[in-house]
Order: sequence, then C-alpha cells, then structure tokens
Amino acid sequence: MRIRPSKEEIDEEVLDIAAGLLARRGVKGTSIQAVADATGYSKAGILNRFTSKDALIERAVQQCGSQTRIALHSVSDLPCGPARDAAALTVLTDLALRRPGYITLVSAFMTSLEEPHLRRGLERLGEDFCRMFGLPGPRQGDLERWCRVIGALGALCTLAVAAPDHAPAVTPPQAQPHILATAWSALGHGMALGDAQATAAT
Repeated sequence: MRIRPSKEEIDEEVLDIAAGLLARRGVKGTSIQAVADATGYSKAGILNRFTSKDALIERAVQQCGSQTRIALHSVSDLPCGPARDAAALTVLTDLALRRPGYITLVSAFMTSLEEPHLRRGLERLGEDFCRMFGLPGPRQGDLERWCRVIGALGALCTLAVAAPDHAPAVTPPQAQPHILATAWSALGHGMALGDAQATAAT
C-alpha cells in the first residue's frame, strides 16, 4: 500500500520543482501556474501552501541553501583532498537524485538574479558549495581546480536530471554509481573513487 506523503514532503517536492524552474527560467518565468503544471497540483493548492510567488521562490532558495549547509557540515571534518571530494560528491549525488531541482539551482549559482535578496541567497549557495571542495569562493582559487570542480558539478547535474528521462526503469540506486564515477573522473584525482571513499570513512 502506498504511503500518503506528509505535508512537509509535499512542500519539499513543490519547492524543489520551483528551484529547478527558477534555475532554468529565472524569476519572471517561474510563475505559480508553471509550478502547478510541473507538480500536478492546482494553482489554488500551491497558493494555499505558499501564499504568493515571492514567498514560494524565496522558500525554494532557502531550502536549497539549507540542504547545501547540511552537505557541507557532513564533510567539514575531513581535510581537503581526494577523501573529502569523494565524500562531498557522494552526498551531492544522493541529494541530486532525490531533488533534481536542488542540483539544477546549485549548478546555476553564478546566474544573476534581479532580486537582491534572492541573488544573495544564490551567492551563499555557491559559496557553501565551493567550500565543500576547498575552494575559497565561486570565482576564486586555482583555475584548474575550479574548472574541475565546476565540471564535476555540471556532469552531476546533467546526469542526475537526465537519468529518469533516459531510462525510466532505472532506479536512483542503480544510476548513482555511474553518475558518481563520471563526476569523480572530472576531478582528475590519481586514485580510485572506492579508495577515496574508504579513506573518508576511516
């Protein structure tokens, strides 16, 4: 028997879809009707939960920020290097497969949003993401390292979002190791992912 989702789970799903639309369409293109169409809920139902478009979008950015801070905290005790990178990518891959809107918005963290309060939220999202990989900031650090980290993020985002459409019968647990391995290869470490994960776990 299918378990009915809780109010909190429905809210998280709606906010994640709103985050994905925001990353692709910007604020103007992320209407309440667009979110309703993407979620299968009515426009009235969305407004009953979030009262306005501004409230919905702000909550979507806040949810993504909170998810990034949790991911950052999970690796913060590890020194910068392959083990930390492996742990960060593992957390992000799992999150991306559960919340594709989240990883889509993270991958757009250098996008300029016209609303200052939303722009700052997106900047913080990028700052925390970069800190996960030991980068001092979204536009700082060694160029090769920056390119590799952003390349890994791009691979992760593209594959996590595309995987269900490409192979609907494939479950997230089946796709996860392939997506993770592809993103890992972009970082250019001279050790196997499994070895780095083992180091992170010790």
